[in-house]
Amino acid sequence: MTKLPVLYLSCETEALKGPKGQASLRRLIRPDLVVANVAFITSKRGGAQPEIFHQCGEGILARRLQSGMAERGFDVAVSGSREQGLKALAESMTPLAPEEVIELQLNTGMTSEHYRDIGHCLEALRNQGILLICLDRLEKAGNYVDHPQPHDSYLRNLIRQWEDEHRWVKAMSKSDLGASHINPESEDPVADPTLCVLNTAFSLGGMQAPQRLFGFSLNENSQSLAGYGWMQ
Repeated sequence: MTKLPVLYLSCETEALKGPKGQASLRRLIRPDLVVANVAFITSKRGGAQPEIFHQCGEGILARRLQSGMAERGFDVAVSGSREQGLKALAESMTPLAPEEVIELQLNTGMTSEHYRDIGHCLEALRNQGILLICLDRLEKAGNYVDHPQPHDSYLRNLIRQWEDEHRWVKAMSKSDLGASHINPESEDPVADPTLCVLNTAFSLGGMQAPQRLFGFSLNENSQSLAGYGWMQ
């Protein structure tokens, strides 16, 4: 099965329910790609641990992800459907309705390495017909001045910094010095839900910069969809 892309989306989910929003979502997935299931990765400020919300289907994917995360030391509970809007979003992106839609909601307060470890846990799903969408929700209030957007230099420079640091750690691991001099910032708790989701997306994309930056205006209320795509 062809490897599916990893998408990082920054948007108001309400705006995606309109015709223009759904058409924009469909443009992100090649029509020849087969999507069997969809997993959304979101983040909520606070919380004690990640949670999996089973949106539709028999729950096989939700339990498999729970088991895989448990092997990496993450205690994750599986709950019933929390937000039917995600199911509708998933169906709008694919020609055929996915068999199962789940949401992995991350908590803030873990380190960057924890979020990247979760990404490594999810990475194998890309080859199994599962579309992985890292969804950074914007608040409905409409004031996004302090919310970093994918086209902002802050996020773009941050990803380039992460990529450089990863290359440096790989190079150090092959030397006699080892990889003990990892950036101490990676051990600091991450309090921003955007950076929690973005760290996971970066890991899912192979610890490299995304190959695609996109943005679509969705309506006359200045609501828009922006994001990154890891296509390889």
